[in-house]
Amino acid sequence: MRVSVYGAGNQNLYINQLNLPEKFGGEPPYGGSRMAIEFAEAGHDVVLAEPNKNIMSEDLWKKVEDAGVKVVSDDLEAAKHGEIHILFTPFGRLTINIAKKIINHVPENAVICNTCTIPTPVLYRALEGILRLKRKDVGISSFHPTGVPGTPGQKYYTIAGKSLEGKEYASENQVNKLVELAESVDKIPYVAPADIVPAVADMGSLVTAIALVGILDYYSVGTQVIKAPKEMIEKQILISLQTLAAIIETSGMEGLINILNKDALISSAKNMLINKKQEDLNLALKIIEDFNDSKIGKGDVNTTYLVAPQTFIKEAMSLIGKHAIEGIIRRSSNKLFE
Repeated sequence: MRVSVYGAGNQNLYINQLNLPEKFGGEPPYGGSRMAIEFAEAGHDVVLAEPNKNIMSEDLWKKVEDAGVKVVSDDLEAAKHGEIHILFTPFGRLTINIAKKIINHVPENAVICNTCTIPTPVLYRALEGILRLKRKDVGISSFHPTGVPGTPGQKYYTIAGKSLEGKEYASENQVNKLVELAESVDKIPYVAPADIVPAVADMGSLVTAIALVGILDYYSVGTQVIKAPKEMIEKQILISLQTLAAIIETSGMEGLINILNKDALISSAKNMLINKKQEDLNLALKIIEDFNDSKIGKGDVNTTYLVAPQTFIKEAMSLIGKHAIEGIIRRSSNKLFE
């Protein structure tokens, strides 16, 4: 397959700041450049687009080129090459700009894939006008490494399939190509609903994993020990998650730290230490107790509406119509990445 990778990866971050060779193993280069090397070594025709040659040392660039990767500085040259385009590019708006730059130049039936830089539905909506009018053949998906490429712990590529609301951003054939690409480099392809890819594969998976532990712990204690109704337990989980998410959205971490009294929270949560197996809660309480608020600071709490988003959307659709609400969803979702 012809593969174009955009972005070599910040080697200073990986090697000097994160110290990946010592902490996680493998050897540089890491990131997009390592993806390109692995694709080329698997027999694919690979182009790596990186306008900033200073992002890596000469000896690392030699590794890339010795693997058979063609290195270019022009995104448009890479755009004309690949049937698969992987954006290992800066977070948010910059990735959207690169996607807009290349989309009219990619070959017919090509697929453009995000990594950790932006969710697939947001990337699709940013390109929707072009996709609907000029490039109906182009698919949008993800080829998201679950970890830093080049480290032994990066075992999966998470591929965006149909969204939870039933929208298809890439054809079955395009998704199958991505599955084939992942398998060709001995990685496990995980085709997930497009919406959940960031929660599973982004750096924020740390939050997902720890939150899921709390959810599973409370669900177990609530249903098996307290014997509370399942529906009540699920609603209480939703209230906690929605409250935290909404405050961070409107007021940032500073607002959250300002409004939450950690002593009161600890006092309340200690009452949920029901059995000896709840090591997760004990550890969480200690971390909260030891945490120094000054590391984040305290800020104003802006007006925040604590609503159940899915219920709100259904009610709003019944009042003002599906198309109007879909437009509002598109605009509000895109604003998170401006």
